[in-house]
Amino acid sequence: MNLRQLYYFKTIAELEHYTRAAEKLFVSQSSLSHAIQELENELNVKFFEKKGRNVELTKYGQLFLPYVQKTLDTLETGMDKLADYINPNTGTVVMAGFPSLAQFAPDIIVRYISETNRVDVRLQFNQEATYYDLKEQLLAGVVDLIFATEIDDPRVGSSYIGEHQIVLLVPQSHRLAKGDEVDLRELDGENFISFDDKCQLRGVTDEIFQQLGVHPNITMETAQDIIMNGLVAANHGVAIMPYPLGGAPYGTKILRIQNEIPSRRLYLMWNKEQYLPPAAEYFRDFIIRSGEVFTQFLVKDELQHKQKLQTDQG
Repeated sequence: MNLRQLYYFKTIAELEHYTRAAEKLFVSQSSLSHAIQELENELNVKFFEKKGRNVELTKYGQLFLPYVQKTLDTLETGMDKLADYINPNTGTVVMAGFPSLAQFAPDIIVRYISETNRVDVRLQFNQEATYYDLKEQLLAGVVDLIFATEIDDPRVGSSYIGEHQIVLLVPQSHRLAKGDEVDLRELDGENFISFDDKCQLRGVTDEIFQQLGVHPNITMETAQDIIMNGLVAANHGVAIMPYPLGGAPYGTKILRIQNEIPSRRLYLMWNKEQYLPPAAEYFRDFIIRSGEVFTQFLVKDELQHKQKLQTDQG
């Protein structure tokens, strides 16, 4: 049994006529009849019987037809998916990154489409809370590309895209909100909302607090920036976090940190040992050519924020 025989069987069943089926398939009637006879002999059944000038399915043919249709439909779907997958102008690019980059992702996607005119490429961005989740998904081939802090692994390729500043977020009514910057020693005994221990930034803040001899009162832990924003706004504490893109969430204020604290150096990364679909490869190369796209986004974001403030004040 082969696919050619299945196509022949399905076409005859649809047209109920050998001659018309042969014309549609661009084969001779004798070749068509021979192929069906071979299939019937192999399965030891008769699929068609004459009905005047036409043919109709026997009970065996009626039983077999739905399975043939499902098989051929599945194959055609797979072929379409494959063609879509290997076409750089279509296909899907699956990306993932920190939740703190949620506003950056649509911006770079829109920029890519507008600058390359690849309007039929589907770009998907998944938010993953931790560095370890992102690393696992990249190495497992679940995603094509990730935006995260650098992964020290020979299997991973990377391109630097910019730094994400670490700041302190406080409620607008907080005593520290009177200033624009803060010494972390002022957080001793302060209610503090922390990233959980699966997050890289948790290790950074724990180490700095230890060095400074600071003991904040950790009231809540989370892996999600958006939850942290809400908890700070609700006056449950203060939080050290990546600079909120788009400015301070409602009811909060952003303070620069006076102490030495490393910024998040961000990279676009891919798995060098996994096949990268052409659509994903084109997107990766666009990012590499464009340079520090996250830095460029921050500059644009800050300019838009200033313009909005001027408009509100005017």
